Amino acid sequence: MERLDVKDLRFADQLPEGRIVELPGRGAAFIRIAAGPAGAPTVLLLHGLMATADLNWSLAVPALARCFNVVAPDLRGHGRGLATRQFTGEECAEDVAAIVRTLELGRVIVVGYSLGGLVAQIFVRRYPEMVAGIVLCATASRFDVPTANGIVRLVERAARRFPERIRRAAILAMLAPRSANCPQGRWLMDEVRRHDTMALLDAIAEAAKFNSGSWLGDSTCASAVIVTQDDMVVSAEAQRELARVLGRPSVYEIPGDHFVCIKRPREFNEVLVAACAGVQE
Repeated sequence: MERLDVKDLRFADQLPEGRIVELPGRGAAFIRIAAGPAGAPTVLLLHGLMATADLNWSLAVPALARCFNVVAPDLRGHGRGLATRQFTGEECAEDVAAIVRTLELGRVIVVGYSLGGLVAQIFVRRYPEMVAGIVLCATASRFDVPTANGIVRLVERAARRFPERIRRAAILAMLAPRSANCPQGRWLMDEVRRHDTMALLDAIAEAAKFNSGSWLGDSTCASAVIVTQDDMVVSAEAQRELARVLGRPSVYEIPGDHFVCIKRPREFNEVLVAACAGVQE
């Protein structure tokens, strides 16, 4: 399993404004918002599993904000995201649509990383009129999760039998970086402590059953795929298969593992900005 070392963690010099936004009929969502140049298109960033907007995107936002307005919410059940009884990709897509409506964003370039890519794909399918382009990073149309023998289901059921404090302690132990008491480690663990452990289990089950192969290619919006070549969480081949399903996206390959956005931010951000510029209409 790929794991972050504390030396891989970096801080953005300054985080953009964070707002608690009430989404009618859905609840309160935490959203980072960075203003770009006047009249710039908007990029909407969707983070990965067990991450938050800050953990996934804090190093990318300053680079993107030179050219775009940037909106980065915490997904439901993650960090300070919407409270939820169950995490589903469909509900997350509805949350994204509510954010676009409430903040009056118009058509957005939606960027999904890992689990956020699953949400982005569903959002594009449900709300093509809200989408100017899609950029999918370190994600897939079908994830490499061992579902045939029910491993995910068995683990999920077993975990649900434990009280919340046990599940939370297990997740904290699993994600804790070396030297967790240094500033970077404390920052990471403070973000992780906010997660809803049941939502994380639901999200893993969502990824296990997800398959957009029969419908993603119907999308007509401009698209790009960023392949993380050394990824052991979502294999590079699964990411390239996503590109084949999409049809003719722009494809960018970058050396690095699943945490390239944190470990190699300069290289990743350069590619991300180029991909977003390439899909804007």
